[in-house]
Amino acid sequence: MNLKKTSIVLYLFILYSSALVAQGGPPPPGLPDDTPDLPIDGQCTLLLAAGIILGLIVTVKRRKSH
Repeated sequence: MNLKKTSIVLYLFILYSSALVAQGGPPPPGLPDDTPDLPIDGQCTLLLAAGIILGLIVTVKRRKSH
């Protein structure tokens, strides 16, 4: 039984290690990507403020209930 488990593990290791080595390389260098980045900093302040307000509301409600 031990030999069977060892052979299965060895077979799977060889099978998957060859698949990992056979991966393609990085793309060739070229011009930088011209797609514009998404502006995520515009609404981050609003989201942060909403999270702080929600946290304060939950904290106040928990303190009142105890």
